[in-house]
Amino acid sequence: MPVNTSPIALCAPGVVLGVALTFAAALPLFAPKAESAVDIVALAFLLAIGRFALSLAALDTRSAFAGMAASREMTFGSLVEPALLVALLGAAALGAGTQMPALLALPFGAAGALAVGAFFLVILAETGRIPIDNQETHYELTMIHEGLTLEYSGWHLALVQYAAQIKQLAFFALATLLLPGDTIWIHLLWIVALLFAIAVVETVFARLRLFEVPQLIAAAFILAVTSIGLRTLGILG
Repeated sequence: MPVNTSPIALCAPGVVLGVALTFAAALPLFAPKAESAVDIVALAFLLAIGRFALSLAALDTRSAFAGMAASREMTFGSLVEPALLVALLGAAALGAGTQMPALLALPFGAAGALAVGAFFLVILAETGRIPIDNQETHYELTMIHEGLTLEYSGWHLALVQYAAQIKQLAFFALATLLLPGDTIWIHLLWIVALLFAIAVVETVFARLRLFEVPQLIAAAFILAVTSIGLRTLGILG
């Protein structure tokens, strides 16, 4: 940790870990659908708190590369959040509200497949996977998520990495709620399938150039909007 940093840099890892744990605990994987009162918009704001805390800490370290990564993280985050919300708010377009039970009650079909495709692209962006980002790189000019933690080490870095792993698993679990199945065992099978899909994508594709990343995020937004359009047309028909 650089000298003369403010308490922001010290508190950020704990805030990020707390956000990840809260996000994971809010998912109704074990609770009945009717008992879940989690709001989807609130989940998006919760993730934004973690992104803001870590980006602010990166700026507080006064590192040029960490500041560059913070700028990229906030820019791409502002693009990912609309795609995330629209992919999850298909039920809101049908007047069912933004609570998690409304999301779980949606039929799958073609609209559900498009929503899952959009959410899969959101997972790639939110968790820093190829082709959005490369967690194994040590070239600072290409870093996005990993660049935020360049000045961290020891238990501070461990907290941030642990939070990233929890967040990634929570995103997989949230994706399974968009897929068919009501039991925990089916959710686990879908998580394994998503892990395999991530591995295939990272094996087949290379990392995109920085200015091509918004195009992929825009594709996720278009898929999510199309999903809502199909659901609306289905109701009107």
